[in-house]
Amino acid sequence: MDSLSPLLFCVTYVALTHELKRADGGYQVHGTERKISRLLHMDDWKLLGINEVDLENGIKIVKAINKDINMNF
Repeated sequence: MDSLSPLLFCVTYVALTHELKRADGGYQVHGTERKISRLLHMDDWKLLGINEVDLENGIKIVKAINKDINMNF
């Protein structure tokens, strides 16, 4: 197995995590100003939102970044 592949996979998603954070969606963490808009584990992603519009915005961001890096959604 190529040990560089998992690292490259993670690096390609740096832009995605940045854009999701910049969109300022997700759940507010009680008692803080922090919001959680995604959960990541290896190649599994979960988008979080407080309503349907929030989730749709996150999906648009994911689709746009995936198109930019030539990955299927």
